[in-house]
Amino acid sequence: MNKKWRKQAAMLMVAAMAVSGGAAAYAAPQTGDIQEQKPVVISAVIDYGVLVNGKEVAGAGFMNAGAKQVMIPLRSVSEALGFELEWNQQDRSAELTQPGSPIWTLVQTGKDQYAVNKMYKSLGAAPVNVKGTLYVPASFFSEVLQVNVAVDGTKVNITSEEEVKKETVVGTITEVIHNEERKAVHINGTGTEGIVLNVDENTVIRDAEGKKIELKDLAKGMKIEAVHSLAMTMSLPPQTYAYEISVKSDKEETEQLATAGAITDINADGGNLRVTIKGKGLTEQSPNEVVLNLTPETVVVNKDGKALKTSDLTDDAEIIGYYGPVLTKSLPPIGNAIKIVLQ
Repeated sequence: MNKKWRKQAAMLMVAAMAVSGGAAAYAAPQTGDIQEQKPVVISAVIDYGVLVNGKEVAGAGFMNAGAKQVMIPLRSVSEALGFELEWNQQDRSAELTQPGSPIWTLVQTGKDQYAVNKMYKSLGAAPVNVKGTLYVPASFFSEVLQVNVAVDGTKVNITSEEEVKKETVVGTITEVIHNEERKAVHINGTGTEGIVLNVDENTVIRDAEGKKIELKDLAKGMKIEAVHSLAMTMSLPPQTYAYEISVKSDKEETEQLATAGAITDINADGGNLRVTIKGKGLTEQSPNEVVLNLTPETVVVNKDGKALKTSDLTDDAEIIGYYGPVLTKSLPPIGNAIKIVLQ
């Protein structure tokens, strides 16, 4: 092979590599015989450093050419944020939880669907497994784990908020859930109504005098004030995490009978308004269905304590009715309402 032919062959090889998108290309010689050349790697991947609250975490992120999102390692970043990760080899998924937080999510390799409040959300990029490390788009941490994410050049800065956003709610306990699988308090309703406050060992529970008590000391019918996370599921009833629960009901109120449920009948026979409530009794002596006479002394309020008119009570409205222990022996029993709380 003469020099001219070898030179043309080399040039054709370079052109073919460029057209085919190969990972390596060779520089064509300028003069003289072709010398043995080392391949020059043309990288299609940009590496990104990842910092969590100012500290660099193990493992770099990356972004492929043409991609719109930086992919960053799930385990090292989520654990740096205080999350716990449990890997399921069978379906190649990762479950993330955070002690003291209602946030829960499930990430599955190759599926652009991320669990948020028991619903699935697409982020435009599926998790990928590279040499045993699962990578997710950077937006996962802002959209799902609710932390701040900023991309600056080839650095991804992730910061958790210093103050957890909280909200306070006042309500009446309609159910206490206390078993090995779950610990929670249902307030202001039964079934799909009201709010479920999830409780763990970090939840502070106090009685009316401010002394610390346990979940088992709470009972249906107690009026409480709860400080809970703003993050809430979209389920019915919605669920959230309780940071603090304080008992507010006085002794007289907790000794009353109470039934929570929907108004199934309203009538004004004899001049006095009478409502039928069907739902759940809030004490052992309280029936699940009761007919209550509203007298001029009956207090009607909303769940925040604001006074209402009896005309605000309508069919199917969710209420909690408080009444005295004296009831007729009819089915359903009939009594006089002390207070009606419209939920």
